[in-house]
Amino acid sequence: MYRRLVIPLMVLVALLSLFAVVLPTDATGEERHLAGDTYVFNDEATIEQPLPGSLQVYGGNVTIAAAIAGDLLVAGGTVRFIRNGRVNGNLIYAASRIEGADDRVRGHIYPLLSLEGAAASMTKSAVVASLMLAWMIASIVVTLMNGREIRLSSLEVRTSALHCFVLGLVALTSLVLTAIAFSYLVPYMIGIPLLAALGVFGVLAKAYGMIAVFHAVGTIVAGARNRKQLAGRKWLRGDLAMVVIGLLILGAIRFVPGVGTIVWSLASVFGVGVALATRFGRREPWFLEFRAAEA
Repeated sequence: MYRRLVIPLMVLVALLSLFAVVLPTDATGEERHLAGDTYVFNDEATIEQPLPGSLQVYGGNVTIAAAIAGDLLVAGGTVRFIRNGRVNGNLIYAASRIEGADDRVRGHIYPLLSLEGAAASMTKSAVVASLMLAWMIASIVVTLMNGREIRLSSLEVRTSALHCFVLGLVALTSLVLTAIAFSYLVPYMIGIPLLAALGVFGVLAKAYGMIAVFHAVGTIVAGARNRKQLAGRKWLRGDLAMVVIGLLILGAIRFVPGVGTIVWSLASVFGVGVALATRFGRREPWFLEFRAAEA
């Protein structure tokens, strides 16, 4: 009876931890703090503590009373500077009202529709697009070389999603704790190769697992429902097509502020979990199977 409660409790703890990270803690109002940046949507907010990243305001009114390390993007809201409020980066605005910004912006102030404003607002999007291109190249290469393994791992994600998610959470937690333990051995030199090996294993597990997740998403959205439908297709019928479709879907979601970060974080958990659950698609046990001794 108690064993049946282990997985639900672990998932509940993981979700509570996720909400604790996502919900705002540094300021009041309808805000989200993700990937070092702060987002304000349609509400009043006051920034009273320094922000390490950038601030983006969409249709909300914000009072800046502390320093913002990055840029300030305002669309349709009102921003008022008081006390020690300042922006160390640029101030980009669109259909907005800015009060008290004189000598409080270290960078430049320009409208979003200008060439400079568009370039500044697209800086992060360009970085995301570059990462999506790298994922596309890696996905194509890995799928062409290991299509069968990717397909089997994708099947595991779709049939045992909860198992992959819980295993991914446990694996990521174990990797972090192990890295902390290895860091204490760095002064003795042995910790450096151990950390390097752990990092390589973590990167490989995430990369392979994410490609399997791309395949799973593509199969769910565009996969054939039966053999007759598959036989009638000239396109969108192979493993590579499913991977590319899944990557394009998740890549489009990645550009959505806040939501993209959450979705890709969850996908990473599923990816690491399925990589370990299927032993990178080989579906073999990690350790030797137990066999009873023969008389």
